[in-house]
Amino acid sequence: MSIIINAYSTLTNPTAINFSCKKLNQSGLNSLNFIDHLNGLIDRIMQASDGQMNTRRYELYRHIQKTKHLFTFEIEEDQFNDLAIWGEHANVILFFPDGTIRNPNREVLQYSNGKFDINVNMPYPTEALQRKAKTEQYLATLGLHSLESLPPVVAESEVILRTPDEVAKRALALMLTGIQAESFRENDPLDPEEFKERCPIGYAALSNIEYDFIHNIQPQEQDIMNMGWRYEALLPLQWALNWQSTLPFADTFCQASSLVEKGLENINPEISTLTLRPLSELLDALDLNYRLHWLTRDYRINNKPLPVQMVEDII
Repeated sequence: MSIIINAYSTLTNPTAINFSCKKLNQSGLNSLNFIDHLNGLIDRIMQASDGQMNTRRYELYRHIQKTKHLFTFEIEEDQFNDLAIWGEHANVILFFPDGTIRNPNREVLQYSNGKFDINVNMPYPTEALQRKAKTEQYLATLGLHSLESLPPVVAESEVILRTPDEVAKRALALMLTGIQAESFRENDPLDPEEFKERCPIGYAALSNIEYDFIHNIQPQEQDIMNMGWRYEALLPLQWALNWQSTLPFADTFCQASSLVEKGLENINPEISTLTLRPLSELLDALDLNYRLHWLTRDYRINNKPLPVQMVEDII
């Protein structure tokens, strides 16, 4: 007996289908209605049963968010073992005709009615699981123990990186926004035309909200505070660009003057010379701060003192 299956892969370059089946369709990020299809699947998962978020739904939600390829095929049951091997390599979840969502070994991750068995494993790339374990081991040396249920962050095989020039443009835009927030706090706002003249690259990369803020004659105090936090977002971007030598642990606020100084040194960067740190290094930092974020929230919500100094607002 044959059945039609949808397989959702998070990898940027998944292994081509190498088992016997009737290939019906393959689509990806550039395909018409691909994102709409993924959003529809997310809605279906979230609306099952009580519609409340839980550990399994969050795992499925993140997998679908990361999906870059959809394979639709008709397969005979005697090919399921080969499907499992391919599915593990391609890091897929499978949607079956009965409405169940399964891992490559066809174990049910969620039933059509929303029920699930938390002991059934979600598929993750090996390098992502290894990074998660390494981060947890490091945190344990600090007396910190993150929730085991927190999934890994994206793996090298799942990432589509921004280009170095895109990162540099956003870094300069964040710098301009932070500078203007400081000038508002000091009741001496700068002329936005000066930003445009001195740092056209950063000015052109401002988001709509940032653009409106730096042109605001009299912004609200809360807006000034919010935009001042752009410096904390600037630090990891400068670090990613190798403009800062280290990304400090989240136990102290960044030095805005140092960030501005480094930004001004690179105000008109030579695009061809821009580089990012190795991908593994970027993902190590992402995984660490992702777990620190949830740790600080957990300790705050449960009114527990952190065993090490951390500033929740900067994570």
